Amino acid sequence: MTLDELKNYVTSNKRICPVPTVWNKFLDVLEIKERMPPNLIPLILNGWTASDLEKRKRLLAQIEYASKNVMMLKKLEQLIISLKDDEWYYGDEPPSDKEKPLI
Repeated sequence: MTLDELKNYVTSNKRICPVPTVWNKFLDVLEIKERMPPNLIPLILNGWTASDLEKRKRLLAQIEYASKNVMMLKKLEQLIISLKDDEWYYGDEPPSDKEKPLI
């Protein structure tokens, strides 16, 4: 799968991003736990209040980051393709740019 095909896949069918428990697993593939750039941190926990648009942008940024390393991108692609429908968070198209409070 090409980079563009992977990006198209993750944004198809109203997908926004993986659910938090799954999205957290991306950190192992991206190998950025200790030196994590802020624009690559999965928007989970308090970050889950971010807008759907920001969540999607973050997911696409992670894919871009992985694309700099062929093996990393392949691992991320395999993880993404293996996700079941209930392991994705879905939203409207285009994604909302409004934050969602937790309460």
